[in-house]
Parts: sequence; structure tokens; C-alpha cells
Amino acid sequence: MKEEFADIQYAQIKEYNYTQWFNEKQYNGKILSEPERKEFISVVDGIIAQHSEGLPLMISILEDAKEQHDEYHEINRIVTSVYLFVLITMIDSMVAGKYFILADRDYDRRFMRGKLFVILNEGFKKLYGFNDKSHKNSEWNRLLPIMKYFPEVINRQYQDLTYLLEKQSHTSSWWKDERNFETHLDIEKLYKSRQEEIVESKVMMDSMKLFNALMAVSNFLGNVHTCIFNFLVGKYRRGELSE
Repeated sequence: MKEEFADIQYAQIKEYNYTQWFNEKQYNGKILSEPERKEFISVVDGIIAQHSEGLPLMISILEDAKEQHDEYHEINRIVTSVYLFVLITMIDSMVAGKYFILADRDYDRRFMRGKLFVILNEGFKKLYGFNDKSHKNSEWNRLLPIMKYFPEVINRQYQDLTYLLEKQSHTSSWWKDERNFETHLDIEKLYKSRQEEIVESKVMMDSMKLFNALMAVSNFLGNVHTCIFNFLVGKYRRGELSE
């Protein structure tokens, strides 16, 4: 068994230009043709399948670490928990977008647009928040206390992303009114909200605001996991970790 791990190497932390995931998208008013619609759904299905594959492993990690309270497991549990939130929210936003595109009846499309806006609002609120109160309870803020355990490059990326997420939290209403109408079934306001013209490209570009922010955070968490992996590699090489 020891020979199998003899050449284990440290993994490389990746450099990212996180700004690319926060550039404002322009609406072009385009309506997808039937072939384009099928191609889009195929791509979305691939993304859903890809990201959902890792969910059982993350749940397993959280379950295995539940009774272990040393520093390493506490840090890994926080990172894995935040990562799980990111992946599930990415998948949910893609599923909602998929069924918005697939809806072939007017009311179905209006219904799915409303449900998509709920996911976008709640997703960003939980990811980063819109004010001091919601930010304090956000998944992003959960990472702040453990940043002291990571190298300077990770802390720099965390600060870069914090700046971009903070800026994005103030760029729009994030469909707060629509979220309230849909969630609390404020019927008259909900009816009026659902009568607004549907611009397909606008709805989908709006939905990408959350998905792209989650993609940026997912890549960052990939680097955080790289550091955790390298920590274990170091312990193994020093003979402090058995295979």
C-alpha cells in the first residue's frame, strides 16, 4: 500500500480572474429556435449531471466528520458544507431555467419565471446577503474565520471575491418583490407580477447572475480544497499520516 502513495504530489492552486464571472450581461431579445432550444437543454442537462455527481461524496464527508471535532475536521466540515450549498443551488437554478425554457404554455412560463426568481433571490441572499444582517448569516461569511489557516494566495482570492460579491449585492433588487409575491402568495400583486411581458433572453441572462457568482465561488472552493489536500500530503510525507 505504501508504494502506491510513494509519488503523491502537492496539487497546484489555480489563479483565476474572478471578474469574468461578474461582467454584466446584455439582453439581445433573442428567442431560441427549436434546434437551439434542444441544444441548450442538452448543455444544461450535462451541467446538472456533472455537478450532481459530487453530492453523495460531500454528504458522506459531512457524515463521517460529524463526531470528529479536531481543528482539521472542523475546517473541512465548514468548507464541504459551503461547497454543498453552492452545488445544490447551482443545480436548482439550472433546473428552474431548464423548465422555464421547456414550458410550452403561457401560464407555465410565467409560473416558472416566478419560481426561478425565488431561487435567484434566496440563492444570493444565502450565498452573500443583501445587508449586514443577511451577510452575517451567509455561507460566504462562514468561511471568514477559517481563512487564517490558509496561505496568502487564498486570502487574496477571498478578498477579491468579497469585493465582487459585495458589489453585485447592490447592483439590482435581486427580484425581492417577485420573491415576496411568490413565496407569500400575495395574490393580487402576484397576478400583476405574472402579467409582465416575458423576454426570454432577459430571464435567462438574469438567471446567469446567480449561476456565474456560484461558479466563481465554486472555483475558489476548489482551491481551498487543494490546500486541504496539500496539508494531508505534507502530513503523509512527514510520516504523520498513515495510508
